[in-house]
Amino acid sequence: MRRKLRDRTLAPWLRLALGLVAAAAFVLVVGPLRWRAQRRGQARWREAPVRFHRILCAALRLRVRRFGAPSAAARRLIVANHVSWMDIPVLGSGEPMTFLAKKEVGASWLGRICAGLQGVVYVDRSRRRAVPEVNAQMRQALRAGAPVLLFAEATTGDGNRLLPFRSSHFQPICDVADEGALAVAQPVYLHYARRGGMRLTRRDRPRIAWYGDMTFFPHLVGLLSGPAVGCDVHYGEPILVPPGADAKDVARQAEAAVRAIALALRRETPPA
Repeated sequence: MRRKLRDRTLAPWLRLALGLVAAAAFVLVVGPLRWRAQRRGQARWREAPVRFHRILCAALRLRVRRFGAPSAAARRLIVANHVSWMDIPVLGSGEPMTFLAKKEVGASWLGRICAGLQGVVYVDRSRRRAVPEVNAQMRQALRAGAPVLLFAEATTGDGNRLLPFRSSHFQPICDVADEGALAVAQPVYLHYARRGGMRLTRRDRPRIAWYGDMTFFPHLVGLLSGPAVGCDVHYGEPILVPPGADAKDVARQAEAAVRAIALALRRETPPA
């Protein structure tokens, strides 16, 4: 009995170790090809980050389901709620996208390598004066046809409530719309709904979320010590951004749309 329990406890860590080895091998083999294509402005190996994140999801035992569909618009700002560091592989496993990430993500060599493979715009949230520079990089990515992911709450929450959306980084999609391109903001709601096949309750969700003063490794230990986690990704209807749109108004519409999906799920009715 003790041996079975020990084997069951070690299995998630073995799976993680094998997954990280596979992810590292993937980066070593495919990474140079992806970076070379990026330097040349080519779309080749564009799907490479998606496969990398799928390897991570498998290693972490993250079971992802998707509802709705990404917009086909070439200029798209993806606006999602933010629950955990797990949001990155969950969303990245669905489609290629450029992340707006805190500068701390690129502080380590591993973070820089993974971010370079993915495509990232770094933001220093402690410096308000950095917003125009960040928005300029977002605008460049949008013009190139890369969907840009924005966690508009600017921090993680406990999984039970949404924080107010900040409008600082909605300006780039408005600028692209002013240039005459079809531009949309697509609301996305991340719902960590299951663990071990059982429905998560309001009390359970903060144990999955990563927020406040939590540190990474203890959270990872808690994740791997329990059953597999299931996350549902709900794509809302794209919000058309017309020329002359106000960034604050687009932010309010996106927040209302994400809240509507969350409310519909709490009522156990399909989101509109």
